[in-house]
Amino acid sequence: MGELKPDQTQSNVNVTLDPLDEVLAEILGDEFPCPLCGAGLPIRFSKRKKPYCTCNDCGIQLFVRGKKGIARLRKLVRKGILISSTGESASHGIALLNRLEILKLQKRDLIFKRPLIFPDPNVENAIDLVDAEIETVQGELSKIASLKRKELDK
Repeated sequence: MGELKPDQTQSNVNVTLDPLDEVLAEILGDEFPCPLCGAGLPIRFSKRKKPYCTCNDCGIQLFVRGKKGIARLRKLVRKGILISSTGESASHGIALLNRLEILKLQKRDLIFKRPLIFPDPNVENAIDLVDAEIETVQGELSKIASLKRKELDK
């Protein structure tokens, strides 16, 4: 198992994982749930050998720094406690519902940006794209729910 070693005689934030190979084998490729949408984010390592995740949908990046934080992350990954919303789980359905609510808010904001007299094709195209994404997410949510209902009926 990798040892946590400070780069220099500095604070707890500047720790790296050494040897990295052992830690990589242990948690690389595992997922960390996005704190905003619940999507499973692959755990990666920065050039400073610190674990991090990025959610492109939400636009957040999460770094785990310090000995305690990295140790807790490794412990959670080993125990399988981290649950991301993937597949046909209820948490995935909740994440999809959250995504729908966000898309509806985005559509409302775009509708308020419509000019009063002359239509802006860029705004209209953006609204159409959001509508298409809403339909896609609604379809996925409906599909997951019907699959779960069929499983329960068996």
